[in-house]
Amino acid sequence: MKLKINRVISAVLALIMVLSLVVSVVPSAEAATFSYNTGKRNTVCTSLSTQAKSYYTSAYSYSTLSSKSASSLKSSLSTLMTSTHSYYTTYENLKTYTKYSDANAGSSSKIVDFYTSATYSGTWDAGKTWNREHVWCQSLGTFTTKNCGADLHHLRPTDPKVNSTRNNLPYGEITGTYKTATTSAGVVGGYYTSTRFEPLDNVKGDIARILLYCYVRWGENNLTDVIQSVDVLLQWCKQDPVDTWEMSRNDVVQNIQGNRNVFIDYPEYAWLIFGKSVPSMKTPSGKAAGSTSTGSTTVTTTSGTTYKKVTSASALTSGNYILVVKVGTGANPGSAKYYALKAQSMNTSYVAAVSADSFMNGSAPSSITVSDSSIVWKLNGSSTGFSLANGSKSLIGSSNNLYYKAGTATQWKATYSSGTWTIKNGTRYLALRPDLVLGSNGCPRFRCNASASSTNYKFYLYKQV
Repeated sequence: MKLKINRVISAVLALIMVLSLVVSVVPSAEAATFSYNTGKRNTVCTSLSTQAKSYYTSAYSYSTLSSKSASSLKSSLSTLMTSTHSYYTTYENLKTYTKYSDANAGSSSKIVDFYTSATYSGTWDAGKTWNREHVWCQSLGTFTTKNCGADLHHLRPTDPKVNSTRNNLPYGEITGTYKTATTSAGVVGGYYTSTRFEPLDNVKGDIARILLYCYVRWGENNLTDVIQSVDVLLQWCKQDPVDTWEMSRNDVVQNIQGNRNVFIDYPEYAWLIFGKSVPSMKTPSGKAAGSTSTGSTTVTTTSGTTYKKVTSASALTSGNYILVVKVGTGANPGSAKYYALKAQSMNTSYVAAVSADSFMNGSAPSSITVSDSSIVWKLNGSSTGFSLANGSKSLIGSSNNLYYKAGTATQWKATYSSGTWTIKNGTRYLALRPDLVLGSNGCPRFRCNASASSTNYKFYLYKQV
């Protein structure tokens, strides 16, 4: 009897040993080694990755989903992202996974800061170098540090000082007096007031797509508590298109937790879930409506006003205009190729610049279609003397400084040569200052420049048709 019992015990022990060996070799997200994000920030993504293509089966193809009603589409996208979410990351192990998902162009040691795009060591040092930022802040969500509060698609590494400045402020566009959020080294990470935080232009699209993910995947329904409005969210989604870094990050996160952020692969869904028409824009899938042809052709959108390029002094007459500069020299020229003059003050000495890439489309087309009224200037006069205003405020130049404010409008003169315009106030040129790392000054922005020594003072002028 004892012998039989001993044999049974031996068999059980042997089975336990075998099972322990099997368990030890079962792959898990916790123990696996993953690839690093190889994408590049601010390089527009024009195609879906192989992983993205295989993620959307026939039931979840664009043709099938895009034909659904807004509410049905939202429900289907939620089901897709939830059903494929096979591994749930924790707030603790994000310290490890971030070095893969947010790697700087494939680096195994450097990661990219979310708000500033600065790079630093991916090794966790108890939050001294970087924090785990809840883009949808905890105080405005139904989570803490679990589920949505620990989802790798959601949380991003950020500089502690900028993260602290943003705090729980909702996102949005800022007008009037504001402060600049900087790192301890003076790198700009956004702008803020007591009620709102505005990130840099090249982060706005990322933020919009993250908020959309939380809204649909996790059912965080108070979207407009976190961002100014749905219109601003969609504006940002278009203004800052998906880059190859975002697409590669989507692949890395899918390898870790199983699901994807569908709004990175198909930004088009951002409009469709709200029952809106998809505008013309660059997307990885190429499914956006409208034409995006380049060169001397017209760039059109589904809504907005058409403006035609002005190429002679006699054609520069009173009307509504868009003023655009192609970035030339500068220590840190920002993420865009083209910037438009915006009716917004920047601290006390500059006027804001906003990316014009979405409608310039890589060149200087003969016509553009724009729906953003904040970059439309009312020109009164002719090339030999004119003022520029937007609403009740004017563009005012004084020495090196440039202002958008109430007061006596500056009289400017414009000269056309070799395809571009120069705009002067006495001996000062209206110019783009594309330096990002200048402490509280912010960037990019326009000012008055003493000399015409770079591309940054050469404008393309577009007049409303």
